[in-house]
Amino acid sequence: MLHVDRVDSLLAEKVHISASGLNPFQCYKFQLRLNYKHGTLQSYCVIQSDKDGKINLVKDKPIRGTYHEADPMGLFLSVQFTDELSFGHLVMNENAEPFFYTLRLISESEEILDEVNMKKHWTHPLVTQIAVSQDGLYGTIFKPPGPGPFPCIIDIPGINGRISKRHSAVFSSEGFLVYTFAAFDYKDLPKKLQDVDIELYSRHIKFVQSLPYCSNKIALYGLSLSGTIANYLSTKHSELSAVVSVNGPEAFYRPMAEFKENGKAMNCEEFDGNLSEKINGVIKQKRAFLDAFSRLKPETSIKWEQISKKIQFRLVGSMDDWIICGVTNCLHLRDNLLKTGHKVEIDLVAAGHTMLVPYCPHQALAYNKFHKICLGSGGETTLNNKSGEQVWNNHLKFFKRHLGTPVKMPDYKREAVIELPRKVISKL
Repeated sequence: MLHVDRVDSLLAEKVHISASGLNPFQCYKFQLRLNYKHGTLQSYCVIQSDKDGKINLVKDKPIRGTYHEADPMGLFLSVQFTDELSFGHLVMNENAEPFFYTLRLISESEEILDEVNMKKHWTHPLVTQIAVSQDGLYGTIFKPPGPGPFPCIIDIPGINGRISKRHSAVFSSEGFLVYTFAAFDYKDLPKKLQDVDIELYSRHIKFVQSLPYCSNKIALYGLSLSGTIANYLSTKHSELSAVVSVNGPEAFYRPMAEFKENGKAMNCEEFDGNLSEKINGVIKQKRAFLDAFSRLKPETSIKWEQISKKIQFRLVGSMDDWIICGVTNCLHLRDNLLKTGHKVEIDLVAAGHTMLVPYCPHQALAYNKFHKICLGSGGETTLNNKSGEQVWNNHLKFFKRHLGTPVKMPDYKREAVIELPRKVISKL
């Protein structure tokens, strides 16, 4: 009945799902369940079989479901939260652990006709993770097989300051050397972002440059505040080759994103949270950010003129961003770079603020424990993730163009049958 070409695959790899031996011209439901350790997420589609009793998700359009166009990855793009997960729960997967899925074929009478378990690796099994802990630097190196040197991406940590392996793992699966690190709220590092001197980030860049298997082609990657940090660091490191900033605010701001520099607090504009809107209990911050950045002065702005013209930029802005105004923000960044003679490409996409890795569940809102609010990021699930699929592929093209194409990763031994670990078996 069910057929999946690869039940064991990498996160960004597409899988082809089909079914045969069905009654002709009859409707069947395909249900995909993401067996997440804190609860189940799921998606579904209903498709009519053809005259031969076959269905192919590559070409067959759903009659109804969580997605609406023929798409081999439609079920993965549209997984949604169930009641097993609390309102505002954030699917973190900071350690980039594999995702386990169960695909079910269900009849019109709701009988389960067949089911197949699948596994998606965030980290290629042949990538080596090397923990770093020296001289106050804590991080993780993702090293592809072989001696190198490899083109390198530095994944800048985000608003929580700790080591997050999500982007690093998936980028490394493409053959890049990737490094990510902790900046605060980790071991003996400062507890708060406001106590961090931005020079710490430069120390990590210099550490990566010292690695014998790192090429001289290094890029910075950042999402949200990490994107702002990446843009700022480009003013200090002319040796960088490229920067990718995804929905990175155009400047730092007080009090939430105010670093120290040379021991003193940076000069930033004030963020007035009272200007944020509350819609059904969910905070939309766009108006507050527009206000803060409308007051930017030279002393509170990134010094774009100090950035080397050799550094290439890629900017992504989301049109349904609830945190910043994605379009305005992205165009301001582009204009600043063009005025100073830099080369820049942009993607304006139909998505919310949080664009992670391909086929990661979309988070339209999440509870922020630091600010104790339910924060909206925007974006409709399927459209957001379809845009994310495109954005990720464009990231890879950009990095290969400006860092060099890494050696193709060898295949790994794939399992033919997947068993679910006990910790992810659903209660449903």
